Amino acid sequence: MSALERPGLAARLKRWAGLDFHVFLTLLLRGWGILAGGATTLLLPLWLTPGQQGFYYTFGSLLALQVFFELGLNQVIIQLVSHEAAHLQLHDDGRITGDAHRVERLSAIRRLVQRWYLIAAAMFAVITGIAGYVFFEQRGGIPTSEWLPIWCGLVGCTAINLYMSPRLAIVEGTGHVGQVARLRLIQSVLGYCALWVLLLAGAGLWVAAVVPAASAATTWVWLRLRADDLRHTPAAGTSAPLTWRKDIFPLQWRLAVSWVSGYFIFNLFTPIIFAHHGAKEAGRFGMAMAIFNAVTTVGLSWINAKAPSLTMHISRGESEALNSTFRGVMIRSVAFTGALSAAVVATAAAATLAGWSAIQRIADLGSLLAIAVATTINVLVYACASYMRAHREEPMVPVSVVSAACTIAAVAASAALPVSWMMALYAAIGGLVTLPWTLFLLRRYRARHGSPVPAESAA
Repeated sequence: MSALERPGLAARLKRWAGLDFHVFLTLLLRGWGILAGGATTLLLPLWLTPGQQGFYYTFGSLLALQVFFELGLNQVIIQLVSHEAAHLQLHDDGRITGDAHRVERLSAIRRLVQRWYLIAAAMFAVITGIAGYVFFEQRGGIPTSEWLPIWCGLVGCTAINLYMSPRLAIVEGTGHVGQVARLRLIQSVLGYCALWVLLLAGAGLWVAAVVPAASAATTWVWLRLRADDLRHTPAAGTSAPLTWRKDIFPLQWRLAVSWVSGYFIFNLFTPIIFAHHGAKEAGRFGMAMAIFNAVTTVGLSWINAKAPSLTMHISRGESEALNSTFRGVMIRSVAFTGALSAAVVATAAAATLAGWSAIQRIADLGSLLAIAVATTINVLVYACASYMRAHREEPMVPVSVVSAACTIAAVAASAALPVSWMMALYAAIGGLVTLPWTLFLLRRYRARHGSPVPAESAA
């Protein structure tokens, strides 16, 4: 190969990093998320009281209750749409052509999930709104008038976003992951910029509602202008029957159990700390979790961007491409997450040694180290689960249930102890229960495609 034909440094780096349009936009979104989250983390202690900071992060943990209403259906939608779209032609103007039977099934998916999410969003608004009111009224410690209007606004905006989420899942399922990532990048930029302005203007706890409100408004506008990739599909006829019981429920119930279990694994801590240690300690822990959630989000960019591709490779019987794609995104996701988690802990340790007073607004070093380990384990587990779920199966139900049960038991046993103890138990559950079990399941799925998991990978 001549020097002129040899790819340049930028091209080699791009190929090594596995970057394409969809991965790049997803990484750009996640990168912005880290910058925005980092800036917000620095600003919140300066402009909110410790008690308000506790409310800010506990709001988010309670709003995560939407998983009990969404029940993993968006993931099912992406997989169903990807499976059908793999055999169709998607045009830039939104038209979908090809096998009429598959086109009709796509149309049926859209109408079926829209009815579900209308009911789910309404139930979420009523039940979560009331549950949050009772919790904060009993445990909050500040006048109701200071948090109730904000809570109502947060619940309303989150319900709207929940209702619109399946249409974005449909777009992602047709392979347009990058387009949705671009929308979410715009949402995040607008939302966080507004949050910072209002925070500096002294809006106080009201800033908690800004990002969900910006997300709801921009998603509505985007869908109105663009519609979705099924707007030109004909109505489903009798030749393409689609029923919840046959086509959706067999996978959804397993995902629902896994996702509901995930709430107890990932979001139970902040409300429990709020209830047992007060709003100030919940704020410290919440800030730490916000940082590592941003790390997780960026680390999962590779696997999330390629999730529809994994399903398409399986639908076409492309085993070699499937395993090659998965191996690349898994290594990159886990390596990035581990490196960035270590950097967070090192930065906090340096700030502590330097005597930076603001570091007292975040969890202690022991908790941070345990969360860093758990975060890296969780990304590896998620990557393996994505590979298995791309087969339109959900083998993670027993893993999720047992892990959730262990987490609930650990939280109950350590609720009154220092937070670092609770986090150490959390990391131990991930490393000794969740990860080994997941790798054991992954081995069986890789063997289907002639690429069993190496023994050292499961060690």
